[in-house]
Amino acid sequence: MTSRTRKNRTRVLLALGKGIASSLATELAMLFCHAGCEVKVALLDNGHEWVSESAIRQISGSAPLSAAHRPGWFFAQQAFDLAIAIAPASLTQQLLQARLTSDPIIEFILQKSPTLWLLQEPAQIPADSEDADAQLIFRALPAQPHQLSPFYQQVFAECIAWLAARRKLNRKTFALNYQIPEALKVIANTRPAWLARFDRALQSCGLGLASEGSEADLIISAYDGPQFDADNRLVFVEPALPERAAHRNGALFIVFVAPEIDLTALTADKNLLLVQRRNNALHVADSHGIRVIPDLTGQCCYTRFCSQLITHLSRATHGREQHA
Repeated sequence: MTSRTRKNRTRVLLALGKGIASSLATELAMLFCHAGCEVKVALLDNGHEWVSESAIRQISGSAPLSAAHRPGWFFAQQAFDLAIAIAPASLTQQLLQARLTSDPIIEFILQKSPTLWLLQEPAQIPADSEDADAQLIFRALPAQPHQLSPFYQQVFAECIAWLAARRKLNRKTFALNYQIPEALKVIANTRPAWLARFDRALQSCGLGLASEGSEADLIISAYDGPQFDADNRLVFVEPALPERAAHRNGALFIVFVAPEIDLTALTADKNLLLVQRRNNALHVADSHGIRVIPDLTGQCCYTRFCSQLITHLSRATHGREQHA
């Protein structure tokens, strides 16, 4: 995932706030350094009171960015592959969520990294993530200090997998089709909130929007509402499965199914997933059966579903490369 040459190393920015979680975050910095990443540290909200500059210099090899000091790497043109903010203050988090750039350090973080992971107290994580920025990924800090070490190891493993998936999927695209029957367009919402959440989650994973659906690696039929029968009555029917021959070889198909339909009566396979929307959860049928993906604090079910899709596409790509 990383090269031995400095030019191609993965760059990670850690923004440390106040509190025990920030003071112990040097372990997270060391994990990234040992993995071959180039790590830089920024101090938020008087974070220097909790983390010593000498420890930061020892681990990262350079001085931290703070309100009082701009190190040489601050003026470099290079972007970061990943930014992680640990326990930012409430106001700082609001500025990050709103993408306000009045503070030079916050402006630097937002400009230099496409995605920001926020490791925050559970009370500070938004309960309703429907309108959350897809480029913000929340993780709840543990309540007890002795739980921080395994927590940081888990975050490190998740970030490495996330970075690897983004690199593999750099040129992957998706096509999202939400085709409402013509007669229902006057009363139906053509862009429901759940669809916007799903769309943002797909793009935040690094997938691009395909210009032509037939060329996409991920084809999604998202409409799961009623249809009109021969007598012009509204009914819920089994979805029409896509014509795979008209699409790219090896593409992954996602078909949303109305909750009124029995999901167990439909057949999925390794390249066709069937999805039902439920209250605060998704039911996903694949070749192994049906699994439930619930909403979690700080991460909605659509974000978690997209992570699994990325894993599926990564494995498919790896399999084709091995075969070649």
